[in-house]
Amino acid sequence: MASTSGAIAGYCEITIDGEVWDAKEVKYTLHGYKRETAISQNGVVGYTAMPVQGSISGTLFDRKDRSVKDIMNKSAATVIVRAANGKVITGNNMWLVEQPELSTQEGTYEFKFEGKEVTEDQA
Repeated sequence: MASTSGAIAGYCEITIDGEVWDAKEVKYTLHGYKRETAISQNGVVGYTAMPVQGSISGTLFDRKDRSVKDIMNKSAATVIVRAANGKVITGNNMWLVEQPELSTQEGTYEFKFEGKEVTEDQA
């Protein structure tokens, strides 16, 4: 049985083009393939596979010293996430795909970067 000693969740640091941003939450999906079952009139014959992009998304705090435009203009960003469990998630040449919507009550906004490659490594 594998050991699970140490933190597995909670802490996260995100950098976008080398600058640390304050995140409330971060999510990611690795690049890979989307598989769909292929069915003929005789039954299941296998599956099809199409490539899919990776993504890094989440919620950032709306800091006084950072303009939302700073993140909106990103189109070839390097996004690195360092998680509490020791994983380092890296996305290179990523672009912002959704317009951030700010919540003044929470002081936060959502972001989503997509790209050809998102990798996951152990620190």
